Amino acid sequence: MRVTNLANGRGDLDDLFQRLLGDNRSPLWPPGGYEVPTEVFQTGDRIVVRMDLPGVDPDDVEVTIQESTLVINGKREFPHKADDIRFVRRGTFYGDFAQRVSLGKGLNTDQIGARFDNGVLELSIPYAPEVQ
Repeated sequence: MRVTNLANGRGDLDDLFQRLLGDNRSPLWPPGGYEVPTEVFQTGDRIVVRMDLPGVDPDDVEVTIQESTLVINGKREFPHKADDIRFVRRGTFYGDFAQRVSLGKGLNTDQIGARFDNGVLELSIPYAPEVQ
């Protein structure tokens, strides 16, 4: 899992165009068709973001901070050869995903902590000392 801090939001604009124009290469799930279940809450000294990512390899997840937005990109691989199956029911996402969380001001984004345990990604961002 990679955690980086980006200075500008150029990637956000590129992602927006990609979502609007679409990319029909993936037959498993249409672009923009899935929002990762996400919880965001405050504790006494930090913001915590939890995402349900069952079956996602932690090496396929990238976390960046663009200005005051947390961006989580990743990919969940389909475990079977897609050409050999026919869905009877679909309710699980496969393919690329992107989740954005607005953070606001007063957080120490250089001190972000990350854990990936049992398919749950948990990011912890402490408040800056002047805010505490």
